[in-house]
Order: sequence, then structure tokens, then C-alpha cells
Amino acid sequence: MGDRQTIRISCNVRDTLPFSQIEEFQGNLKKRSKKEISKIITSILKFGFSFPFFVWKDGERNRCLDGHGRLLALTEMSKRHYFLDEAGKLSDDDGEPLSIPDLPVVYIEAADEAEAKQKVLRLNSCYGVLDAEGFAEFTAGLEIDWDDLLLPSGDLFELPGLLDDSSSSEHKSLAERFIVPPLSVFRASAGYWQERKKQWLSLGIQSEKGRDDGMLKHMAALAEKAGGGKLPNESIFDPVLCEIMYRWFCPSVARILDPFAGGSVRGLVAGRLGFKYTGIDLRDEQIAANREQISISGENPPEWICGDSRQMDSFLPSDFKCNFVFSCPPYADLEVYSDRPEDLSNMDYEGFREAYFDIIKKACARLEDDSFAAFVVGEARMKTDGGVYYGIIPDTIRAFEDAGLRYYDEMILVTQIAAKALTVAEGFVKSRKIGKVHQNILVFVKGDPVKAASKCKIDGEELAAAINDAEQSEESEKSEANA
Repeated sequence: MGDRQTIRISCNVRDTLPFSQIEEFQGNLKKRSKKEISKIITSILKFGFSFPFFVWKDGERNRCLDGHGRLLALTEMSKRHYFLDEAGKLSDDDGEPLSIPDLPVVYIEAADEAEAKQKVLRLNSCYGVLDAEGFAEFTAGLEIDWDDLLLPSGDLFELPGLLDDSSSSEHKSLAERFIVPPLSVFRASAGYWQERKKQWLSLGIQSEKGRDDGMLKHMAALAEKAGGGKLPNESIFDPVLCEIMYRWFCPSVARILDPFAGGSVRGLVAGRLGFKYTGIDLRDEQIAANREQISISGENPPEWICGDSRQMDSFLPSDFKCNFVFSCPPYADLEVYSDRPEDLSNMDYEGFREAYFDIIKKACARLEDDSFAAFVVGEARMKTDGGVYYGIIPDTIRAFEDAGLRYYDEMILVTQIAAKALTVAEGFVKSRKIGKVHQNILVFVKGDPVKAASKCKIDGEELAAAINDAEQSEESEKSEANA
């Protein structure tokens, strides 16, 4: 049996109530996983009650407006004996449950149930988000048990230096929990996404190195002409998207094959997350630029090979196999990467399509059975024939199906709308061409999707918590927009 502990009251208030006399009021407004309830129990055992319950006195009933999570935790604690072991971790046994003292309360006035519900909603509203640098300054010198905290940004919040080699194991475990709801739309402009992206880039990732700064100059020029806005002259792969794809579709020990490696992002993120990565790119200057950043990857340096992916069988070992094919191919001639004849971005579309299908087939032949593949793709318009789309997305699907895989999932990455708004007016007025502010993430499976999924472990409770966090974040953004 664990040692008997007591529940402390560490706040001074005028009123208290027995636990049995406080009624829950929120219903199913906010859902909590078993893991979250365990964290609340841990906090109660460590710190007691530092803050009172907010209670609305509805006639003879004492209805809880704030403290619902603690009520759920206390309900669980009334059934079993919970205690902290010598390491400070939560444990339980069949002993007598701890005695629950009278609880501190503050009475909140409300004319009726409707007003009480309005106050609950205000208690749960979150205006603004935690700033990573400000948070680091505020908590400097504090010994924080990160496993006990779920901050307003939930598991999506992290601090500068979180992925540094000097980070504690607690920090690393928090990083490993980064996840977003498995829904079909990713919003790259969302606050938590942008914070995570800043974190990755703060490591020193410079994926634009090795690129021709002349790419997409026309779009940047239009932006300046339209309103003085500035856009980058090259497109950089999003490290947050990269992280999500690896966590969702890779086994814990995996090798990733990237036949259109380009910049350093996908390789460096793979290395930091503990995966093996092999990327192939035509241009030796790009490979050299990537290798200059290889120290960022930590103990799992990526492998970049300079070569033509159509010839990968000539330089990859005959027994080379991967667990995930992941890449972002050229969008036909939208961005021209070099003047080399073997560069897909420098071909006409028929040549591009032939080479594209060939590369996908060769990459998928290296993919283990019961595994996933994913390409991040977008459409590009023809320079002639009225500027209609080439059809890169349907051709990608056909290429993977021709390689023996099946089309399994599709997600949409919504990028920065404000930036595109600067450039879209001229084209729309002349031709009704809609400004494209998304990319398509196409996922394919080789073999049995259930067996493939079983190799990729994701904690169900943490996933449920992430969905709940995202819902709250979206509601908060709506409330702020309407305020």
C-alpha cells in the first residue's frame, strides 16, 4: 500500500463547501481524457487546492462554473487510493481513498441558468496565445514538471531550445507529443502552427540555401506593385508538415526515401526525430548547401545523394528498402530549378510526365510492403492554351497506382492567404483565374493499410486531447474575430 497523503488547501477564502455539495454544471462542454484527469489528480496531490471553485448558488443547489476538471478528478479520487510514489509519479492501489476536505469556493452571481452559461463560456474563452519567448523569460529559473502542465496552447506549445541537445528528457517527451487532429485541412497560418514552425527554423534550418533566388520573381514583383508587400522569391518546404507526416505515417524505426530532395528541411527534420533519411537531388550545389547544415540533425544525419532519381537503381544498394516514400516534386515548370536537360522542371509536360512516372515507380519498388507513401503536390498552369492546369494532381495519383499502390488519403495545406491576396487581383480580373492558397498532400498505401497503420504508433488519448485543443483554439479565434 502507498503512503497516506493529505489534500492541502492553500488559498484563503471566506466560504467552503463539502465536495458532495458541489454539482457539475458544464455537462459535455469540455471533454477530458483519462490522461488529463490523471494529471489533475497529480497536481492536487502535489499542490493541493491553490485556487477556489467558482460556484453559482442556484436556489439550494451549488453549481460549479469553474473547476469542472477538478471535480472529475475528485470523483475518481473518491473511488480509489491515489498517491505519489517516491519518484513523484502518480500511483494507485486498493487502499482507502483519501479524505477530501471542504473545498474553497467563491460564489458567482447569475440571474438565471442562461446568464450562468454565458459566464462559463467567458471563463473558457482564451484571448491571445502564449508567446514562446515571453514564456521562457517568465519561467526562467523555475523547475517545471512539464508532464503536469497542459498550457492554453495544449500539447502544441513548446519553448525555444526545446529540441536542442541540452534539452531535458521531459522537454523531449513534450516535443514528441506534437500532433494535430487527423482532419483533412491543415491551416499553416494558425498560431500554434506558426509557433512550431518558428521553433524548427530557430534550429538554424536554411532550406533556401542552394536555391536560385530568381524563382517566382514575377509573383514577388506583383506583390510589391499591388501594395508594397514582400514575398519570398522561392518556396520553402514547411517543417511542421514534414514533422506531422513522419509522425503519422512512419514506424518508430524507419528509413525515408525522398526522390526529389531539394532543400534541407525534410532531411533535417527526419534526423531530429530519429529517422533515417535518404534524399536524392540532381544539383551538386544543393547537396553541398544541405550538407553544410547536417549538424542540425543531431545523432541521425541524413544522407543526401547527388544524382538523377531515374537512375537510382545504379547508385542505391540493391537491398535498399524504405518504410516511407515522402517528397515534394517540381510542379512542372512553375519553378525552374536548373537548365539541366534531366531536370524535370526544365522539361515540357510530356517529358516531365514520363520522367515523373518512372521516378515514382522506382521509388515505390524500394518501399516495404504494408507501408505508406505521400507526395505534397500542387497544380501549375500551362504557359499556352489559356493557362489551363496541367493536371499534376491526377497524374500523381495515376503514377502511384501504376506503381502498384492505392490512393488512400488526401489532406489540404492552406498557406498564407494574405500573401496571395496581394497578387491575385490582376489575373482574376483578366481571366477569372482563382488564387491558389493550398497544396495537396496525397497519401498512398502499398499492401494492407491496417497492417501499415499498426506499425505507426500514435497515442489515442493524446490524439483525442489534440482534437479537443484544436476545437478550443478555433472557437477562441472565432470569438476574438467577433469581439
